[in-house]
Amino acid sequence: MIILVTGFEPFTPYKANPSEELARGFDGYRVGEAVVRATVLPVHHAEASARMLALLDTVRPDAVLGLGLAGSRARIALERVAVNVMDYAVPDNAGCQTQDEPCVPSGPAAYFTTLPSRTIVARLVDAGIPAYLSDTAGTYLCNQTLYTTLHAVARHDAPPRVGFMHVPPLPSMVAASGLDQPSMDLTLMRRAVEIALDVIAAG
Repeated sequence: MIILVTGFEPFTPYKANPSEELARGFDGYRVGEAVVRATVLPVHHAEASARMLALLDTVRPDAVLGLGLAGSRARIALERVAVNVMDYAVPDNAGCQTQDEPCVPSGPAAYFTTLPSRTIVARLVDAGIPAYLSDTAGTYLCNQTLYTTLHAVARHDAPPRVGFMHVPPLPSMVAASGLDQPSMDLTLMRRAVEIALDVIAAG
């Protein structure tokens, strides 16, 4: 079994992105009979989705767990739905700030994620990790990449299960910003990903 884990590079206004460090740290990780292949996606309106679609063809994963930063979230968020809209609050790293554009012009309004997100949330909460099931992945690159991934695998005869986990900022990021924001230690985030992978690998 192959589980593909993705993170994102930093983006405005952040100089770091915990999802990048998490993804890099899990490349080659083994859980049960499963092995993780991990990569970091660019924060780019066209390249992020193109990179993900290429990975689906080359890695041929049985499951996909996307990771991303949500600066306003205080808890780990397991996303339940991806919507067919791009409405960037800030420009991507190529300077693009699209509004009211579809992720896939011919695609349906939304897709539900297919990982056992509720089970993952329950396991996280039982482990003392703040977590919840979220009904919005936003309208930036996280949602866009999740949507285009679900759209691509919908055409597969045996599609991989696909889901997404948003993480809060690191304490160091909040300290540097000087703002009153939530944060979470990287060690706790890593434990959250380990639990998610354990649930996914168990089928």
